[in-house]
Amino acid sequence: MVKGPVASRVLLGFELRELREAAGKDVEAVVTHTGWYATKIYRSERGEGALAAAEIDKLLAFYGASKATATRIRDIAAQARRRGSYGKVPDWSRQYFGLEQDATELRFHQGELVPGLFQTEAYARALISTSKTVAPADVDDVVQSRIRRRSLLTGKNPPEVHLVLGEAAIHCQVGGPEALVEQINHLIDVAKLPNVTLQLLPFAVGAHAALGDGFSLLTLEIGGGPSKWVYVSDLNRGECRADPAQVRTYQLTFDSLVVNALGEGETLARLRQTRDGLR
Repeated sequence: MVKGPVASRVLLGFELRELREAAGKDVEAVVTHTGWYATKIYRSERGEGALAAAEIDKLLAFYGASKATATRIRDIAAQARRRGSYGKVPDWSRQYFGLEQDATELRFHQGELVPGLFQTEAYARALISTSKTVAPADVDDVVQSRIRRRSLLTGKNPPEVHLVLGEAAIHCQVGGPEALVEQINHLIDVAKLPNVTLQLLPFAVGAHAALGDGFSLLTLEIGGGPSKWVYVSDLNRGECRADPAQVRTYQLTFDSLVVNALGEGETLARLRQTRDGLR
């Protein structure tokens, strides 16, 4: 079930595109009728923006939507116009956080650092304090926003989560040895959750398809079927992509990492060994 405004925007986009195509209208016809730019129509059909109630009504009338269809779409549009509650996060990452909240499956790969969803407060603070895009006055708020995300792993009907973590991430002393010990202990606890699979990708694997690249794969149930996304980011921006060819490339890459990574039992043993060596 769609819960958040971002997923509702995606569902709304699916519905509007299907309605337009069923009505035999192309984008140029919508541009002529509404006076909007074509980019606005494409963005709304990709779920990248919420339309005002009057704008929805204009489209519904132009597409000749039935009363039942119009009621359903207006309800979805109302959900899409709600503001999400993600705390202090960059504007460019809000789409990802919105999709993450509604995901049924999450897949992560990071080579050198623990992803945000799995971070302790000390580890997160040490990382965020080095950021050139977060003002010092905002560090506390950003840290707390990140820590609140962890409830996703243990809440009601949590997503199925799979993390393939590079071995370098449990040796890089983010925040110092004590903070890293705490972080590794947290990973051990998280790995025991029934909905979480954690695997370490050891140094011995050498070259692999995702060397130097981190990414997240998300699956949501939208419009009666799975909607799959990949999220990639750098220092200045992040992007959620739903293009099937791109998502498949990342999924195949993730599958290859799973094959080469340590099993869950071996991963726990390596985590404990590394932790004990830091004490």
